[in-house]
Amino acid sequence: MFEAYTGERVMIRYLMSADKPRNISFALHGHNWLSQPDDPFSRRISVQGAVSVGGVYNIELENGASEYPGDYLYRSGSLRWDVESGMWGIFRVMKKGVKYRCQCACRTLGSLWKRKRITNTNNVKIKGVPV
Repeated sequence: MFEAYTGERVMIRYLMSADKPRNISFALHGHNWLSQPDDPFSRRISVQGAVSVGGVYNIELENGASEYPGDYLYRSGSLRWDVESGMWGIFRVMKKGVKYRCQCACRTLGSLWKRKRITNTNNVKIKGVPV
């Protein structure tokens, strides 16, 4: 299961490794992305089709994770064979609550601790603070 918060930037790196030479597709319900990520005028799609051996796709969801919290199905486009074989999963979009704000604050503080050398007023290294 993959998780994200509402509106959070989501990048899916999708590839088809070596297998039988056949095409499959990737579908993510409730989300869209650009068919050509470098072209802002390309079509908005919710299914990446014609994925064959060696195909690599960087899918950046338009407007990030859905603004509506919930569970979204991702799957292969072929219901008959692939979904039966387990080629599906859940993409959980969670509401931005206290937990999200705490995680953001911790990430911000953690990056500040790593970037700056924290010292006291006498320029003495504080015990237990990573440099």
